[in-house]
Amino acid sequence: MATIKPTTPLPVITDQVTINGYTQARAHPSAKVVGNDAALKVELDGTSVPFANGLEISNSDGSVIRGLVINGFTTGIAIHGDSVGNRIEGNFIGTDVTGTLDRGNRTNGVIISGGASENVVGGSTPDKRNVISGNGDIGIVLIDSDANLIKGDYVGTDRTGTKDLGNDDLGVFIGDASGTTVGGTTAASRNVISGNSFDGISVATSQGTKVLGNRIGTTANGTGALGNGLVGVSLFNSASDTLLEDGTSGGSNTIAFNGSDGVAVFASAGTGNEVSRNSIFSNGGLGIDLVGPGEDGLSNVPTPNDAGDADPGANNLQNKPLINSAKTVSGKTTIQGQLDSIPKLDGVVQTYTIEFYSNPQDTNEGKKFFGEKSITTSVDGLRTFTFSPTTAVSVGQTITATATRASTHDTSEFSAPRKVAAF
Repeated sequence: MATIKPTTPLPVITDQVTINGYTQARAHPSAKVVGNDAALKVELDGTSVPFANGLEISNSDGSVIRGLVINGFTTGIAIHGDSVGNRIEGNFIGTDVTGTLDRGNRTNGVIISGGASENVVGGSTPDKRNVISGNGDIGIVLIDSDANLIKGDYVGTDRTGTKDLGNDDLGVFIGDASGTTVGGTTAASRNVISGNSFDGISVATSQGTKVLGNRIGTTANGTGALGNGLVGVSLFNSASDTLLEDGTSGGSNTIAFNGSDGVAVFASAGTGNEVSRNSIFSNGGLGIDLVGPGEDGLSNVPTPNDAGDADPGANNLQNKPLINSAKTVSGKTTIQGQLDSIPKLDGVVQTYTIEFYSNPQDTNEGKKFFGEKSITTSVDGLRTFTFSPTTAVSVGQTITATATRASTHDTSEFSAPRKVAAF
């Protein structure tokens, strides 16, 4: 094991370079899709250089930093300026060499800022997985930087993805950083963002963020509880056109066991934030919370519908469906309900996708997506619907639904739950 403990700040990287700790004897990257069996043999220990970053890339393209343990600095790795296409992969940032103990950097694990773009933290194969945990503030910060990728990382857990090693603030913060993708549609590209003190992911003043296939608040296998302290995913300050799940197999996020809401879209957020086909359950608050003006998002009270859905706010405060009945008879489930939303106006119809979910709990959440139906509203904004899924829902299960307006991609909160009856 080689431990490098500088007494002066390391030089800033201004030209393309590859730093590969896996070239050390007995070092190797992870080969596990779930967990991490990497052996890292180079440690950068910053405890003797307070106020210095670990590795810093400035106005430089195409560098690779892999196979290192980085701890004790102000920020573990910083990329800024006109820096494009750099890769951070296969590192332990904020832990000890075993990836199981907190040895956090003083503030953030990784920060990408100041116009840096198209950089990748992690990757789509197990050997590229970073563990970014135990840091004094945020695990990964993207600010004033566009089109960056965060894929396949464990943020807030130990190397196994089963134990809390949370960052002391947020897991991931995306601010004024449009076109970011967090996760992916394969098992190896999903992030596990769990155990952090505040929100798992927080997005502000950013457009076009994609959050795909992640485990947020769970262990790496998606079943155990390892919640973030507050919200799973929060959107505020003009965060707009955010997509949670893209409709592909593997793109569904699991958002569970968080201390407050699963997803919170605050009043200051924008519109067009689509939350579709995810598994959202066992959170301390609402599954999806459209936080109205003057609310703090902590009340756990659903936003009431309004006639004609004319009220402004986060996601235009899209009205949620009302499920009037749900019954399973002779192996067939029939769900009946209605939506009161934007009316047909001057011949222009409004189309909505109603998504249906089942839940073992009687909550405003949705654990298992099982079907959808497209409807259009009438001149008074009302439309009733009947839906029968291809597979029956068990009697006693709870059903909820969301509505997403096709033209704006605004998704509602979950409907009030309705238990499936047998009559």
